[in-house]
Amino acid sequence: MFDPLSSTSSIFANGSTDTSPPWPTTPHEPNSPIPHLRRASPSSPSPVSVQKAETDGLYGREPKIYGQPEPGLVSPQTTVGSNGTKYEKMEPYLRVRITGMDRNRRDILFKLDAQTTLSNFTGTTYRNVSRSYLEFQQFYEALINNCPHTIIPALPLAQTSAPTDEEDDRLVRIMLQRWLTRICEDPIVIHDEELRSFIESDFGYQPTPRPRRKTGSGFGLIRRGVPDEDEVLQRARFELTKLETQFFDAAKAIDKLAITRKSLAAAHAEMGNKLINVATTESHPPLGHALQKLGRAWHTLTDLDQAQAISECVVIGDTLGYQGLNARSAKEALLQRAGVLEEYQAAVKSTISKRRNIERLKASSNIRPERVDEALEDIEEANKYEQVLAQRANNISQNLHRAMDTHKRTVADDITAALIEHARSSIMYERQLLRELEALRTDVNNANQKVAPPNPNGIPKPSVILPLEDDTLPTHTRATPPPRETGPPLGGRFVDGTQSMFVNPSSPSPLGPPVAASASSLLPQGPLGGTIHSPVPSSATHPLAGFAQSPLASNAPVRPASTQQAVDPLGMFAPTNMSQSVRVHPSRPRLDARVAASKLANMF
Repeated sequence: MFDPLSSTSSIFANGSTDTSPPWPTTPHEPNSPIPHLRRASPSSPSPVSVQKAETDGLYGREPKIYGQPEPGLVSPQTTVGSNGTKYEKMEPYLRVRITGMDRNRRDILFKLDAQTTLSNFTGTTYRNVSRSYLEFQQFYEALINNCPHTIIPALPLAQTSAPTDEEDDRLVRIMLQRWLTRICEDPIVIHDEELRSFIESDFGYQPTPRPRRKTGSGFGLIRRGVPDEDEVLQRARFELTKLETQFFDAAKAIDKLAITRKSLAAAHAEMGNKLINVATTESHPPLGHALQKLGRAWHTLTDLDQAQAISECVVIGDTLGYQGLNARSAKEALLQRAGVLEEYQAAVKSTISKRRNIERLKASSNIRPERVDEALEDIEEANKYEQVLAQRANNISQNLHRAMDTHKRTVADDITAALIEHARSSIMYERQLLRELEALRTDVNNANQKVAPPNPNGIPKPSVILPLEDDTLPTHTRATPPPRETGPPLGGRFVDGTQSMFVNPSSPSPLGPPVAASASSLLPQGPLGGTIHSPVPSSATHPLAGFAQSPLASNAPVRPASTQQAVDPLGMFAPTNMSQSVRVHPSRPRLDARVAASKLANMF
């Protein structure tokens, strides 16, 4: 074979050989036929050898572009040359595409675009064909009645288990588009008049009213003893009856599983809330942090459970429910075939009875010509009807074998796709749960670590804490007053132990007052040593003044005047502790101005 792209070809070898290339080297004239171009096959049959030679390409086979997309809706499978010559034979087809969907209060409206090359259609392209879901249901029932020799796929439901309206509309549109595609691919349905009426009707679709034949159940047909020589279809009918029940039971089980999973998600959410509440009251920070992370992980598990429940309902539950409807539709098609067989059996019995009637006429001695003619017409009509029903039953059986193969393939594809999608989503949810659990490993491992208590307000605690003054005092009041010291009054110490602010003079002042009489020593002394001449006792000047003195103090011996003057006036009263945080200083009795002035004058 000559390879024009080979570098060792003769046309690239300095022209030393006379081998001419397979393509023309001179330009061809305008409107001249192009050599080696395949023409359209003529209408008349041609020999096999000629057809094979025409279909072979330049190099013995047709050129093919790998990865070339298939023609879409608006591009039919035809190739037209520049001069209008068609080089491929057109095959009849019908393509319908859903372009829009509108859900109103009563029904769902679908916008359709259709393109066809079928001869029974009046046009080739139909745009914005509006059909409701109710019209789809009527169209489906009409196809079941008009096409008993094929299996019509079940019409998808108008609602799914999707949680949102947008997702529900998207799934309904996808499933209905798949149903239309399978209807248009059926070689029997595309030639039905109901399909043409469904596409071409301008003001809504109205099915042709036809009486529906009554079909009994399969068990009733068995009781009537209808003969069925096709064991494959007979066994398929019983298998479809069992599959219908099993599909519906599986769909109900999936719904119960989803409800249980949602209840489990609610329990997981409650568990997460309790763990977070415990974490807020936990004094150990690592353990509290681990409990909080664990509670959030339970909340994530709740979201995963809810998402998985919805995914199971949409992917598995809806698919199994639809396959149950699909099995019922296939069973109805096989039951219609059983009805045709029943009609054929009745026609055979009628033909046998007509033949017996003719045999009786032959055996009778008195034969009238009118009865003979009627008997011959009846037997001829019965034979024709029997042949028609036999041919119809045979055609239905042959087409149902092909339809059963298509039905098995589509059901297997749908269930396989649903199981693959369910496995993929389950793996995704399990991986996400595994990531959440892996994120908890560090916090759980650090939950038992010891942590130093934090410093309050960020201020470090001092290493040495000095005792407060209140800590050295007794918390209770002594019943008896402390004995007064007889030491020098000035320069000494207070009652609480601190040193006096006054300096002890070395010699008595000459300006000092004379020593008072013994009678004056019995009077109360002032804070500076003077005698207070007041009928009211000094202890009543303040309510807290007598708190530090005991009522037994009146029985104490009275000291002489010299001893009374030796007491420091600022150290006569002990501090009174009201509480641990509040310190109330005792109030002192007011001094007489004259006595205070004389006392101060004697000091200098």
